[in-house]
Amino acid sequence: MPDIFRGRDTELKILDKKYMQSGFVMTVLYGRRRVGKTKLINKFIHDHECRSVSFTAVERGEAELLSMMTESVLNALTPELVGSVFFNSFENLFDFIGRQAEKERIIFFIDEYPYLAKQCPYIQSVLQKQIDLKWKKGNLFFIICGSLVSFMKDEVLAETAPLYGRSDLELKLRPFNYIETAEFLDGYTNEEKAICYGLTNGVAKYIEQFDVSETLEENIIEQFYSIGGYFSEEQIKTVITNEKQNPALYNSIISAVATGHTKNNEIASYVGVDDITYSLKVLVKAELLERRVAKRPYYVLNDTMLEFWFRYVNRATSLINADNGEVYYYSSVKEYLHDFMGKVFEKMAKEYLLANAGTGDFPVLTDITDYQDIVLDENKMQKQIEIDLLGKNGKQILLVGECKFKNSKFDKAEYEIFLDKIQYIPSNNPLVCIFSLGGFSEYVKDNSKGCKLISLDEMYKR
Repeated sequence: MPDIFRGRDTELKILDKKYMQSGFVMTVLYGRRRVGKTKLINKFIHDHECRSVSFTAVERGEAELLSMMTESVLNALTPELVGSVFFNSFENLFDFIGRQAEKERIIFFIDEYPYLAKQCPYIQSVLQKQIDLKWKKGNLFFIICGSLVSFMKDEVLAETAPLYGRSDLELKLRPFNYIETAEFLDGYTNEEKAICYGLTNGVAKYIEQFDVSETLEENIIEQFYSIGGYFSEEQIKTVITNEKQNPALYNSIISAVATGHTKNNEIASYVGVDDITYSLKVLVKAELLERRVAKRPYYVLNDTMLEFWFRYVNRATSLINADNGEVYYYSSVKEYLHDFMGKVFEKMAKEYLLANAGTGDFPVLTDITDYQDIVLDENKMQKQIEIDLLGKNGKQILLVGECKFKNSKFDKAEYEIFLDKIQYIPSNNPLVCIFSLGGFSEYVKDNSKGCKLISLDEMYKR
């Protein structure tokens, strides 16, 4: 797929607005790997006619990092000095950058900042001093960027961090939503675009692996079930276990949640470890897992690509390595794609409702979750109910929703089951929304007055 910059209009406008401010500006950009942080900053730099320094930190020693940054700085600002000028400390190098920025606007971009800060822990204090005493006198536009989300939160943005309070903009870059993902997939049907969204989680680098000149099925087989496919076992390991101790445990926890073991004791039993409290906290902080509060708290995966991989690819590793993964796809995966898309479709519905909040008949919602509870029915018998979407404004429940990602129409039986569940929700007259891939039967259309019936094609309308 051609390397074309798509989306991120909002983020570029925010960066541009900060760029237009006079004087020193500091931006902190963070987000999970491969969501497009570097590409965003490169686009931002390209759009502005000023000199810029881009340095990507890597896992090297202090001396080598200083040498590499020196080379980047001199090549960008004073190429005639390359090879003849050296700096014996980061402080001196930062002094040099600051003096250059007294004369003009300069962008200084440090990518993968956590690698630099971990190798040189004092760098945070050096930068703090530099900003407070020198850089604020000039016109430097300073950007630090990192993919280790927990590190950026704890060591850069937290109140105890040396750089706390210095940034003018803190920008978290999230994966694309389902509408933005569709911009990469011209020529595919809306159903195919939705499945691609589920398979990629809206991560830019993952979406780019799908070649729309090939069928969706060809792409799935090539990228997930073939030797050399992008979504290999090694690729998955880098997503989950980067900078973590005991990677096998984290892999097993993700596998447990992906295969339906969502409560603490279920996960612990699956992985064979008595206490996984700390590991779960690490994965939540890294935003790979989300802990949902209920009578019995449970965990869900925040990455639908990982969910697909651990449910439908993990067990096929030996077949894939034997160049026979296609057989596994056709025998054990293809017919379950719509089952996998159930939770993805709920996520898409949430995005749709938040995007349309306050328009038409849609209420303004501050939170949309699923809902699980055990209630007493009319015979005083316990009854488990699950609602796909529960929309709230504060504590007030304003909306309930059902999602069905299947080709058949949402019919009378499904409608009546849903209405039965709604009566147990502690809310007066919430808006009822039903999302359906296959549309709706005539019975549902005729008897659902006051309900919002929303098809997949409707969800993709601008």
